[in-house]
Amino acid sequence: MPWLDEVLHYINGVYLLVRQKQEGFGWLDLTPRGLARSFWSFVWCLPAFAVIWASWRLYYIAGMPAGTAAGPVFLVKLLVIDVLGWLLPLALVTALAPVLGYGKHLLVLLTASNWISVPFTYAAALPFALSLILPATAPFAGLLLYAVFGASVMLQFRLLWMCLGKQTLLSAAITALFVLPPMIVGQELQRLLGTLPG
Repeated sequence: MPWLDEVLHYINGVYLLVRQKQEGFGWLDLTPRGLARSFWSFVWCLPAFAVIWASWRLYYIAGMPAGTAAGPVFLVKLLVIDVLGWLLPLALVTALAPVLGYGKHLLVLLTASNWISVPFTYAAALPFALSLILPATAPFAGLLLYAVFGASVMLQFRLLWMCLGKQTLLSAAITALFVLPPMIVGQELQRLLGTLPG
């Protein structure tokens, strides 16, 4: 598992790529081993996910009848949803690489996308933390979450644009793959697993 200094090294690389600095590639381990190690990024995101899950649990309980259980099994369901939401776009991007002709960029695309997920997840956790600590700020936290989401989509596009050799249309299409399928499947899984209040 990569330690904090190594993770920060990789995050600096994706930061440089988002700024459209070519030297960002030199900060990433763009080998098959580096790609495999980039999946540890999910583990580094777990504290942020824990904040999101805790906030969602309170939101769920507030919208359900008194006495509704939302214990460890509920949190495991949220974990399953987030793991699938993480892996689904990576699987789709990998499957479509031969069809859309970006196979030579696949390793860097997957590696960089995994590492940028770390700052994205912590940024997304901020509105949830705010509503968790100060429930009265929930409307503002909701607006903040939309702002974080919009910024994340824009920054993801800038990263992919660099990773895909500055191909604008292809980068837009791959950005959509990273955003839309997890949202759609996540909503359906929330319904199926019973993690939506109502």
